[in-house]
Amino acid sequence: MGQIEWAMWANEQALASGAIICVGGIIGVNGFTGWEFGVYAIIAGFLICILEYPRSRRVKGSTIERTFQRILNPVMTVGGTVTQNYYVRFVTYMIACVPCAFLLPTLLGGMCLFIASLIYFKAAFAGEYWKPVGVETRKRTITTKPPSRPPPRPPAAASTSFQEEDPRPTDT
Repeated sequence: MGQIEWAMWANEQALASGAIICVGGIIGVNGFTGWEFGVYAIIAGFLICILEYPRSRRVKGSTIERTFQRILNPVMTVGGTVTQNYYVRFVTYMIACVPCAFLLPTLLGGMCLFIASLIYFKAAFAGEYWKPVGVETRKRTITTKPPSRPPPRPPAAASTSFQEEDPRPTDT
């Protein structure tokens, strides 16, 4: 059995947490006391979603890119240690989830972000880090030449010569 890539799980969890925190912040601003925490939740949820939208490249297998992920890949690469190190994300999300506990609509998103930070800690402890998904540098070599005729093609033996008559005499 292969090794689990914890960062993939943490990425999905944190992306969902950011969306839940943002929606909870919108609800918190419109109908609850402590609207300041709602404003914080809207901003924090949006920034978490931006940070978590690009997926990291998997160690084994293929990674399915999200739509428009290539736009944010250079931002993640330029961020260096702040955006690529999972220990930094663990600490950042652990701190970011605390204010979400003070407002009821953001409580669920804060708890989800807390769980995502623990998964990021496990990923960092396993030695994982963010790698950009891009075009593979490995070149494909073609060992056979493409067909010269379009389909349908007869079998290879039939294409070189026509069916000849049997030279043996037949008994009638």
